[in-house]
Amino acid sequence: MMRFSALILLLTLLAAEENTEKAAQWSQYARGGLTHDQSLNGGHIYFRIKRVTSNTFRDLRMFGYNLGGDSYIYLRYKSSLKYSHFGRLYNFTTVSYQKNTRAELNLRYHFNQGLGYFMSEYKNGHINTEVGHAYDMSDYLNDTRKTSYIKSGIFWDHSIQDASIKLEAEWFKQISEIVEADLSRFQFFSELSYHISTPLSLIVGFEQDYYIETNIHPQSYYISLGWKK
Repeated sequence: MMRFSALILLLTLLAAEENTEKAAQWSQYARGGLTHDQSLNGGHIYFRIKRVTSNTFRDLRMFGYNLGGDSYIYLRYKSSLKYSHFGRLYNFTTVSYQKNTRAELNLRYHFNQGLGYFMSEYKNGHINTEVGHAYDMSDYLNDTRKTSYIKSGIFWDHSIQDASIKLEAEWFKQISEIVEADLSRFQFFSELSYHISTPLSLIVGFEQDYYIETNIHPQSYYISLGWKK
């Protein structure tokens, strides 16, 4: 695992030396809407800041909802850097924090890092895949035990006139034995956006986890009114 991390660091430094492009595009997104999960209804808010160049990507997301008296807060930052010599190959790093009173989760810290590849890039979208290592700590303030995983995923983004669709599938295979329960899981996500006007969109989404050992399949649906600047 240390060798893998060292390889990622080396490739990052090499790519950073090649990144001389100064121009960047900044985008801001905001959403608010309704959430449904296991017969409970609530509301949610979402805010995102994104910066993109020809070979770099920076993305900060903040999400929260209230559901049946419980609350959920999610903060995630992802960065990636494309290697110009290889065209479609890039490295990525993701850090996130979660607090979920419904699941009695005080604060979970999650980290994953690895390599990605754009399998297909076309005018209206792209398909990319990622593989790497990940770990999380289920009670970040009171526990130092890490649950480690091998992480892989495939992602599809596509735009059709006034609409866009996003599909994601990720697999986390637990490789650490410190935590007795096997937390290996599949995660699925889909989202459809309809652009009402230049800044406004109507968004519907679905997400579900499949925990292999416990056979638990939590899922949630949401509908939002989105704004982009």
